[in-house]
Amino acid sequence: MSPEFKIIVKRKCFFCEQLLNWLKDKEVDYQVLDYQDPDDFNDPLMDNETFKNIYCDMGACVESLPIVVKNEKEFHYGELWDLKNNTLVEERAKEIFGLS
Repeated sequence: MSPEFKIIVKRKCFFCEQLLNWLKDKEVDYQVLDYQDPDDFNDPLMDNETFKNIYCDMGACVESLPIVVKNEKEFHYGELWDLKNNTLVEERAKEIFGLS
């Protein structure tokens, strides 16, 4: 059985590292899918139409990573970040990951 959360990341991604460290600290179970690793694109998530619509927009791949996928039905990315301060919006993250 796959974990409730899948986290789409890429290498050398500040926000990806920040989220993964936060999840580790909170002991949240998740699966990482690397946007730059072709092997990770064999995951069933890649056949999900909603994911494909979010991941690829007008022929280009979304660079807004990490993407959080909950139960392969809910997709989160932008609302997790305070871009002015380059920080995780912890209250929103707690809501998404069921920690509130």
